[in-house]
Amino acid sequence: MKTTDDYNAKLDLWAREGRVYPLPKITNLPRFGSKKFSSYAEMNAWKKELLDTLARQGGVQWTK
Repeated sequence: MKTTDDYNAKLDLWAREGRVYPLPKITNLPRFGSKKFSSYAEMNAWKKELLDTLARQGGVQWTK
């Protein structure tokens, strides 16, 4: 079986490599704490405002 056909091949390769790769981080994400919403409409309005804020900032910036 080819590696591309095996779903677990990526995990096997990672396990054999043994190296932990750093994940990118977002630098300019607005701070927000834990929130509770009484409805999906309220949550979606908050989420839309967050996305609008990110768009006004020019999007997120990823670092290594």
